[in-house]
Amino acid sequence: MTYEEIKPPDHLEGVRMERDGHLNKQFRKEVILGSVNGSVTEDDKLLASVHKKADTNNDGFLDEKELETWISNKVKEHFQKAVRENFLIFTSLDKDHNGRVSWDEYHINYMIEQGFNKTYAQKHPENHKHLKRKVKEKILLDKAAWSEAANSDPDALNIDEFLTFRHPEHSHVSLINMVNDIIASLDDNGDEMLTEQEFSEMPDPDETNHSVAEWKQERIREYRESIDINQDGKVTREELLMYNDPENPVHSKTEARKLIKLADINKDNLLSLKEVLAKKDYFLGSKMVDTARSFHDEF
Repeated sequence: MTYEEIKPPDHLEGVRMERDGHLNKQFRKEVILGSVNGSVTEDDKLLASVHKKADTNNDGFLDEKELETWISNKVKEHFQKAVRENFLIFTSLDKDHNGRVSWDEYHINYMIEQGFNKTYAQKHPENHKHLKRKVKEKILLDKAAWSEAANSDPDALNIDEFLTFRHPEHSHVSLINMVNDIIASLDDNGDEMLTEQEFSEMPDPDETNHSVAEWKQERIREYRESIDINQDGKVTREELLMYNDPENPVHSKTEARKLIKLADINKDNLLSLKEVLAKKDYFLGSKMVDTARSFHDEF
């Protein structure tokens, strides 16, 4: 397989008003790659481009450290870009410059971006009777997320709340809720802490890729190496909060290990492009390639 340099895309996280983290629809059309045995899909080109960029020693393979570094950098870029774009979008929507964006201000802009004229966007009925189902579902999901992000005023968000609305992975409230869910599901004795045994009982989200014994061993290693910071055999809410922070670098290491375990067919602890392409659907949704969507799916 040969590579050619690509033009770095200007929009890595999608259309500026999208909340779901999906890649901009034009993104993959900008990627250029040499031909491989004839037909090559746009997803193949994207994965080949990422594989080459992450391969810092240019040996044609990705080891765990290269993957970890690449993912960590992608996470940092995502968070930095989210904050930067949030400010620009918020100020553009805050028409009356009162430091708050109302649901109407956001929603009218959304309707205009969907192709409706300004008059319709401003005066359309709230029940959206004549809109396509997909658009109506998007509005309902946005409204629900808006309500969760609004703390002081149900009809308007300040700039921090607007960031939470568009990127729930930035929300401390979302993080606390995640920790509460973990405690509620795993804390058998009700002491508001997790033992190693309790944590190892966490359900495997992808049962096809692990034996029960392997999954438990991975959870125990994760508990000892990354979560139980003071090594006292008990994990508190504070330790869980620190661990579940999306910017905690331990997640990049975990993701790298997971990707190698998933796709390393010849068990050499390296990923060739061929191995990556063999599991393309998984890689396309991972933080290695689509950081924004991966976070949005988690939160």
